[in-house]
Order: sequence, then structure tokens, then C-alpha cells
Amino acid sequence: MSLYFCTPFKPPDHPRPSGDVTIAQDLCAFMRQQGQHVETVPYLPTDRIWRRPAMWPRLAWRRAALGLSLCRRRPGAWFTYHSYWRAPDLLGPAAAAHGVPYFIFAGAHSPKRAHDRASRWGHDKNLAALRAAAQIFVNKHRDLPALRSVLPESRLSFIAPGIRPDDFAFDRSSREELRRQWRVSTASVVLSVAMLRKGVKTEGIKQVISACARLRARGEDIILVVAGDGPEKEALERLAGYELAGNARFTGFVPREALYKYYSAADLFAFPGINEGLGMVYLEAQAAGLPVVAWDHDGAPELVKTGTTGIITPAWDTAAFAHAIGWLATDGRMRRTLGDNARNHVRAQHNLHTNYSRMLDIMNTLCGETRPDGTCTHPDFK
Repeated sequence: MSLYFCTPFKPPDHPRPSGDVTIAQDLCAFMRQQGQHVETVPYLPTDRIWRRPAMWPRLAWRRAALGLSLCRRRPGAWFTYHSYWRAPDLLGPAAAAHGVPYFIFAGAHSPKRAHDRASRWGHDKNLAALRAAAQIFVNKHRDLPALRSVLPESRLSFIAPGIRPDDFAFDRSSREELRRQWRVSTASVVLSVAMLRKGVKTEGIKQVISACARLRARGEDIILVVAGDGPEKEALERLAGYELAGNARFTGFVPREALYKYYSAADLFAFPGINEGLGMVYLEAQAAGLPVVAWDHDGAPELVKTGTTGIITPAWDTAAFAHAIGWLATDGRMRRTLGDNARNHVRAQHNLHTNYSRMLDIMNTLCGETRPDGTCTHPDFK
């Protein structure tokens, strides 16, 4: 099948690592590996586009170019990753109007935005996109109730987020090498992985630093390792230096393909996940056999099974967060049990190939009814 791949929020080649970019890249790579002819739609940023009049002529031109392209030859499908009120898909519905089967992955609906003048336009355009789609692939359980209020169940399919578990499998040699570099012998290593930029990511790391400092103050032998880079790295290093007195390591940027080494070297993974849509790092850590400690805030409970693969604590309850980290840091038997469960859980429920294959089967079934033959070419749509 030939298809256009559209990302209204962030393009797959966005320079700043994030869960959105990772999922977009993984979707593209998977479909190509399965023999699909994927053409990435030239990026049109729609993030709050109603506030940016300078973008409106570009949007109109892009729609006109798309119409000309589709009149010449239609792709087998249009696939949009992530359409919601803030960054609605404004091109996919035009493709659907030309008879192209239209799919949305990670579509979401927020009814309350209809009553807010500042977001009503985005809400309405996103709702139009959702209603134009042949199928919405939902990757968060909490998005289903709102979607069910505007769409029939037959047009909704839950597809659990996935990774390639083998990419993050435990590696003993990496564990030994990194722990030598960090000068760790008997201490428990608490790992966090995040982009160190202003806002909730930095606040999350501050929460982990505070929790580890509380535990060290009561005598727990803990080392904190933070993998990631960003403009707040130096400030966080200073804070950790003061709070943890030399018992924190900041690695700087680590490519995703090398993260398995750091997961392997740690004993548990801790990150609150404030406003985290999903948090792919939770899946990566669990795939390496790490139990996870996170908050019951947004995405983490979708991926971490509290009491089975980790511990979910109440958001902003710093004492509970620290207690959970301390429990796993000192109870090796519980840590290993949850870590083994975590590894098995990701392989069983969050295997990218298994989950996305189901999605592709649904697409092929629906496209088989209307899909035209031919390859996907759009010389005017650039």
C-alpha cells in the first residue's frame, strides 16, 4: 500500500528528542519495513495556527496543491499521527473528500475546548478531522470515553504504544562498565531519562533529586544518574551537587540506540511524568528489566502496572514518591520481581511489531474496499 504520512504537531525529523518524535519515527519505520510505500507529507505546523495569520496563506496553498495532486493520482491511504485541538490535522480531511481512506493514530477529543473561545477553532477543526477519518487508532485508554461521545465504536481501535523490546534488552557488560565509570560498588542506582528543558521535565528531575536527597539523609546508599541534555542541565547539576553531595551523575545527551546501556546499569527507574502524554522511557526501562516509580499523573499509569511492574504514587506526594524509591532501592528481592514482571509485560503488551501489525491489518481491510492501484507520487505537493 502507498500512503501519505502526516504529522501536524511535530515532524519525524524534529531535532529535539521527544516521545512524539519517537512514535512518529517508529510508525514510519515499521510501515516501510512491512513493504508499505510511505511518503512523508511536507511539514505544515498547525500548532495553534489560528493565532498565526502569517501561516494561513501557506495552508491555503498547501490544500490547493494537495487537491491537484490527488486529482492526478491518489495514494492508497492518508495516515496522520496525532491530531488534537491544539494541532488539528487540516490536510487529511481534504484527502478524505477525494476518496482517499483516511486514518488517524493518536487522535484525541477534548469536549471542554468547545466552550473556550481561545481554543474553539482548534476543537472544531480537530472534530471535523476525527469525523472524516475511516478509523481512529487510539493509544491511550483515557482518550476513549471522549472519542466514544462523538464517534461510533466501530471506528475506534485501541492500539497500545509499543517499542522494540530487544533494542533495550539488559546487557551485563554495559552494566559493569558504566558502574565502574560512576564509581558504584554497592549503592543502588536510580536512573532518570529526560530532556532537561524548562517546565515539567525539569520539575520532574527536581522531584527525583529531592526524593533521593531525603533517602540519603536517612542513610540510604543511593546514587542518582540523569541521562539527558538541555538548557537546564547546569542548574540541575548544581542543585544535585548541593542536595546529594557528589552522589549524582549527569551523563549529558545519550542517543536512543545507546540508552539500553544506561538502563542496564541502573537498579530502578524513577521519573514523575508530570503532564506526560505517555512517556516512552517507561516502556524502555521496563524492557531492560527495571521497575518504575512514577506519579499517577497522565501517561505513566497507562504503561506501568502498579504493584506488578513498578509503583505509581499520588501526584505531588513527595513523601510517597521518596518512600517508593527507597523501598525498591533497599529491597532487592522485590526489585527483581517487579523488574522481571516489567520485562515480560513489555514483551507481551507493548511489542511494536505485534501492535502495529494489528493496526496495519485493519488499514488493509478497510483500504481493500476502496484503495486504487498505483504508487504514491505527488510532484506538486511539496
